[in-house]
Amino acid sequence: MLPANRTFVLRRTSKTMCAAVENAKQDTVVVRKSGVKFRNGAGLQDKLNCLNAWCKVTVLDLNECGLREGGGQAIAAALRMNTTLTNLNLYGNGMGEGGAQAIAAVLRVNTTLTNLNLGDNDLGEGGTQAIADVLRVNTTITDLNLNFNSLGEGGAQAIAAVLRVNTTLTELDLGDNSLREGGAQAIAAVLRVNTTLTNLDLCNNELGEGAGQAIADVLRVNTTLTNLNLYHNSLGEGGPQAIAAVLRMNTTLTELDLGDNELGEGGGQAIADVLRVNTTLQTLNLGSEYSLGEGGAQAIADVLRVNTTLTNLDLSGNSLREGAGQAIAAALRVNTTLTELDLGHNELGEGEGQAMAAALRVNTTRTIKRSSSP
Repeated sequence: MLPANRTFVLRRTSKTMCAAVENAKQDTVVVRKSGVKFRNGAGLQDKLNCLNAWCKVTVLDLNECGLREGGGQAIAAALRMNTTLTNLNLYGNGMGEGGAQAIAAVLRVNTTLTNLNLGDNDLGEGGTQAIADVLRVNTTITDLNLNFNSLGEGGAQAIAAVLRVNTTLTELDLGDNSLREGGAQAIAAVLRVNTTLTNLDLCNNELGEGAGQAIADVLRVNTTLTNLNLYHNSLGEGGPQAIAAVLRMNTTLTELDLGDNELGEGGGQAIADVLRVNTTLQTLNLGSEYSLGEGGAQAIADVLRVNTTLTNLDLSGNSLREGAGQAIAAALRVNTTLTELDLGHNELGEGEGQAMAAALRVNTTRTIKRSSSP
């Protein structure tokens, strides 16, 4: 992280330019002043040009500045001259197709940007296609956030097509895009051939059980994905059971989020069974508005006695009651690897709290988040 005196706030006043001069030729992080807007890019390009002239801006955070299409075009113009920026956050600016197309055009020539956040920008079909097309030739972007853009199945298919040829992208966020089963099937298919993507976020996409099974199938052959987020996708019991089955042979996935997926007792037991043999998974989210059931929770508790790789586990919101709470407390006495356990929003009473406290006196490596409120 850069020293604090090399981070300054982008304002609409001359103070920004004074700060630029004072930080001349230093690596600099620029964030917008809270509440400041550059509506449709008004006044933004002049400030960016000054920053380019005086500073070595490496991180530029312009989230929720009201940029819209004009702001996207101003950013694009500045990027044509900038040779130092590596991280650009444009989240929540409603740039639309025109702004996205302008950004995409400059990414054909920019060779320094590695992290780009275009989340919540109403990209539309044209904007998404433009970003996908440029990823065929851009060789520097490694981390791309496209969440909250209503990409739909068509957008997912455009992104999937480019992932067949792009060899630099390692982190991709497609969360909250209504990809549904068709979009997920397209992404799953390309994961059979893509060998660079390590982090993939598909949360809140209404994928359904069939998509969960398709993703499970590809995890049999994909050897690069380490972090997979499938939170809130209506996977049902069948999807997680399929994923659990493949985790018996997958040796690369270290973080998995299956939270809020209506796993039920069968899904919980399937996950527990695989945790007896899987030796790579370290972070697992099973938090939910739905219950794992007494059997599922008991199975998870039992496996914590023998699993030696899991370090972070989220069981929040599963309506866990006395039996499950006591079983988890007993497991914590002997488990030597779990460091964080979230039991928030469960129905654990005073007795379970005392049992947890007693377990922590025996084993001091735990951090437990606990709440009895729904």
